[in-house]
Amino acid sequence: MGGFGAELRRHFTLLAFGLLVASIVPQFAAAACPDIPVAVAGPMTGDWAVYGEEMRRGAQLATDDINAKGGIKGCKLALMVLDDQGKPDTAIAIAKAFGRDRVRFVVGHYNSGSSIPASQIYAKNNTLMVSPASTNPGLTEFKLWNVIRTAGRDDVQGTFAGKYMVDHFANGNLAIVSDGTPYGDGLANKARNALRAKGHPEKLATKVKYDQTDFGDLIAKMKAAKIDVVFFAGLGDQLGRLIRQDDDAGMHLQFISGDGAMVKGLTALGGPAVQGTLIVFSPEDRSNPAAKDVVTRFRAQGFEPEAYTLKSYAAVQVIAAGMEMAGVQAPRLVAAAIRSGKPISTVVGDLTFDAKGDRREPDVAMYVWTKQANGGLSLEPVK
Repeated sequence: MGGFGAELRRHFTLLAFGLLVASIVPQFAAAACPDIPVAVAGPMTGDWAVYGEEMRRGAQLATDDINAKGGIKGCKLALMVLDDQGKPDTAIAIAKAFGRDRVRFVVGHYNSGSSIPASQIYAKNNTLMVSPASTNPGLTEFKLWNVIRTAGRDDVQGTFAGKYMVDHFANGNLAIVSDGTPYGDGLANKARNALRAKGHPEKLATKVKYDQTDFGDLIAKMKAAKIDVVFFAGLGDQLGRLIRQDDDAGMHLQFISGDGAMVKGLTALGGPAVQGTLIVFSPEDRSNPAAKDVVTRFRAQGFEPEAYTLKSYAAVQVIAAGMEMAGVQAPRLVAAAIRSGKPISTVVGDLTFDAKGDRREPDVAMYVWTKQANGGLSLEPVK
């Protein structure tokens, strides 16, 4: 935490010095425009660091592109990058520090468990937060003035998954397993509601512990219930282990999961049995015509803009567009402008936001782990 505090102090000492110089030399003040501090906060280290890197790269390129075009009415965006390690307590500390140091615009966080408590502190400290990744419905259900997200919502994912299960596996016995976290429970509950609304309730609904690694008891329970299809509402580390242990037990169940299982290491954990696993996630942002130029430039840098890269780029675009529409940098007015329903052009297409800060456009699709000609597995859209 010492490094985090020092980074903030250094950044804002420089910012304060710049403002002091402008006040001492008024002839330059009219021409100069102070930088607008914007932060990207996410897991730059730890288990989800790959997604923190996607957030950082997306936000940085968007900032560079906006500044290259003149910034916001001549004012440049100044991007800070801070590491919350995917931990709620660290995210809370960051939110409190931003309040003291007057950062008013944040792209973040990644984990819903970090975004939800941080958002409440940001709201009190007059800071607008745009998350490119947090999908738990609770983030916007608190109806805070300051929360926007360029990602979708778990309830949309859960409902989509539940309907998909009935539409494609109506003859099977269905199970819903949550990891017991707010993310998992929210996803599982919506899937259950969708099953019941379509007249096909689950045969089994249960939970595991979020840090559980041995699923022998769960597998035995599913075997006794003669389960055919499992919706796992949790993260990829657990899903991979569950798939491998299920395969070792000779069950060979059909697994479906949400965006928390969209991890590159799933096949390493689950092995060949991952083939056929279905994952609910956003439509492929890289195929959006609006993203073509940005994707090309990322690839020229040797970086593939997967998962949350373009949603983070879009988050910066949304903040900038909000300032342009509001005509001021006041966070509350910027948030109101973003939520006005006026379309905002982004790399993931035109986005409109409702009064809660959720995007109105659907953001859900089904993917399947597919065996390739070289024998490897890759995640492909279901056609």
